Amino acid sequence: MVVISTGLPNCREGRLNPVGAVDPRWLREATQAAEDLGYHSVWLNEFLTTDPATAANVEATPGYYDPLTTIAYLSAHTTTIRFLPSVLVLPMHEPILLTRQLQALDALSAGRVALGVGLGGTADAYRSLRGSAAGGVNRGTMMSEYLAAVRLLWESPVADFAGRYVQFEGVARTARPVQERLPVYVAGGGDAMIERVAAHGDVWVDALETPERVAAVRERLAGAAPAVTVARQFNVSIAGSSSAALENVRASLPGARKLPVATGSGPAPNANVFGTPDEVYEILVRYRDAGATEIAALFYSPTVESAVAQMELFQREVTPRLAG
Repeated sequence: MVVISTGLPNCREGRLNPVGAVDPRWLREATQAAEDLGYHSVWLNEFLTTDPATAANVEATPGYYDPLTTIAYLSAHTTTIRFLPSVLVLPMHEPILLTRQLQALDALSAGRVALGVGLGGTADAYRSLRGSAAGGVNRGTMMSEYLAAVRLLWESPVADFAGRYVQFEGVARTARPVQERLPVYVAGGGDAMIERVAAHGDVWVDALETPERVAAVRERLAGAAPAVTVARQFNVSIAGSSSAALENVRASLPGARKLPVATGSGPAPNANVFGTPDEVYEILVRYRDAGATEIAALFYSPTVESAVAQMELFQREVTPRLAG
């Protein structure tokens, strides 16, 4: 069984959407359309500053909406669709505060929140945000401790924790969440990720690997943590013809110095899928067959109307075949 999710451009200006185009109406209408069309969840990403590659590619500074605040807003305008911050830069989020925020969101949304986490790029990017506080920090160890602390705080009426980066005693739960267990998605690659998702996670999130690599990691996870599943994210431009799909990418990034390339070429050969419903399906089904049980299609779009039109086309022409 495969579930289909989509994404919101809360932090995707200059990457999938024009700089200056995204506003609360876009976020609200796209989420409501996703709910009406039967998508499983909407994914919101997090950038705390413009990454160098995006800054070098666009003239203006992209606008970003904090994912947790945005989820709070959108949950009040919907009733069934789920929300996944994918992914939060976990080393930047103090665990007690983050757990409080997630528990409140879970209660306010009637149990429609999950947590997606990652390291958030390079160590240099982390140091640029934390300055002297980054000295001597092992972000992998920090991330594992933060995940363990969030799990404990979520599930325990009163919690104590003693680690290298996290220490607290007698922290009582305040807002009572609806979900007994918070679904946790973990992004990343390599042995450390496998250990981390096996110990603390429910879902491995991938956005770059080949189907063969996904199948290999899935096999390793099956040995370490049989209950862990795989979610695969794609940046998609879908249209009635290949040329129209490519034109949509150009319209989504006007003035870009360098346009993204489709799957099979370029520096990120497994991230982008451009084409007709048949062409998109032929790529995505390989990941389903490799073991992905959730596929998130994030659409290149110059306007919310373009995003909704692609969401409709995808659900009509691709989703039934993936589910079958």
